[in-house]
Amino acid sequence: MVPPRQATIRLLSFVVITTSFTLAWRHFNQIPMLVIGQPTTTGLLQREKEKPFFEQLEAVTGLPLKVTYKPLNFTGIKDTYQLQMLRDGGFDLVSLRFIQNSKAEPSLAGVDLLGIIQDYAMARQVVRNYSGTIDRYLQRQFQVKLLGMWTFGAQQIFCKSPISQLEDLRGLKVRVASSELSTFVSELGGTPAVIPFDQTRDALAIGLVDCAVTSAASANFAGWVDHTNYAFPIAVQFGLNGYAISLRKWNSLSVEQQRILSKAFDNYIDDLWRYSETLQADVVSCNTGGPCQRGKPYHLRLVKPSAHDTWLLRDISMRKVLPAWAETCERLHPGCLSEWRQKIAALLPVESAGKGSP
Repeated sequence: MVPPRQATIRLLSFVVITTSFTLAWRHFNQIPMLVIGQPTTTGLLQREKEKPFFEQLEAVTGLPLKVTYKPLNFTGIKDTYQLQMLRDGGFDLVSLRFIQNSKAEPSLAGVDLLGIIQDYAMARQVVRNYSGTIDRYLQRQFQVKLLGMWTFGAQQIFCKSPISQLEDLRGLKVRVASSELSTFVSELGGTPAVIPFDQTRDALAIGLVDCAVTSAASANFAGWVDHTNYAFPIAVQFGLNGYAISLRKWNSLSVEQQRILSKAFDNYIDDLWRYSETLQADVVSCNTGGPCQRGKPYHLRLVKPSAHDTWLLRDISMRKVLPAWAETCERLHPGCLSEWRQKIAALLPVESAGKGSP
C-alpha cells in the first residue's frame, strides 16, 4: 500500500504532467486567425460589438484560436481589395464592406440596390433570400465563404444646403460611395463625388461637397453632422455588410470546428441586427435635437420625405440602376438577373418590381 503522502505527490505530479501536456498540445494546435474589422470611425458598432466579439472569440467557442484583430484604418490597406486579400492569403477573415467591394463581386451591390430596402424587416428578409446566392458567387470567384450579413442601417442624405425634396439635390455636389449612387445623384441633376468615408468630414467642412450619404450613426460618430444642417431620412440604401472567411482557412478546420464557429457568428450577427436597429433609432433622435443616449447631440432639421420622393427613388433605381447592374452581373454570372428577380424583386410592391426592369 502506497503511503498517503507519496500518493498525494504522485497525484500532483500526474496533474502537472497532464496539464503541461494539454497546454503544449493546445499550443501546438493553435489556429491563427488574422482579421480585418470595420474602421474605428464607424463608431459604436465597431467599438462595442465587433472588437469585443473577436477578442472573446476563443473563449466563446472553446476553439484554440489565436485571433489578431485590426480595424481597417489601422492597416493602411484600401477597403476595395478585401476579397482579393482573402483569396491571396493576406488575411483569414474580414468584416466585408459590400459597397466598396461590389466592383469585384456585383452580387454585393445587388443585395442592396438603390431604393429597394426601406426598413429592417425587409432587410432581414432580403438577407435570408439572397445570402446563399452571394456565398455561392464568393466561393466560386474568390474562394471565400460568407459567414453572415448585417446592416449599418438606412443610408440617408445629410446636407449643408436646404433640402425639402430629392429634386433639391439639383446643382449640389453630393458625396457618394458607389456607382449606383452616382447614377442616382446625376439623374437628379446633382454632381456625384466618390470620396472615401474617412475623408468626407473634411470635404463637408471645406465645402468640397454640399451633401453626403451614410447612416445616421456613422454620420454622428464620424463628425459629419458638425458640418451639415439638414437630415433627409430616405433610405437610398441600407448599409448591408458581412463577414467572410477564406476557404483556405475554413477548410483547415474540422467539421465540428466549422459548426462551432458558424454558431458563434450566427449568435453574434443576430445580436448585431438588434443593436443596429436600436442604435439607428437613438442616433436619428440625437442628430435632430431629440432624446440622446448613445451619440453626440445635434440639432439638424429633420425633413420628412414625401411619397413622391420614395416613388422617384425607386423609379430611378428600376430605370437606370437595375439595368446597369444586371448587365455587369450577367457578364460574370449568367442567370444573375433571373435569380435576383426570384429572390429580391419578388419582395417589392407589384408596381415597383416590374417597372423599368430589363
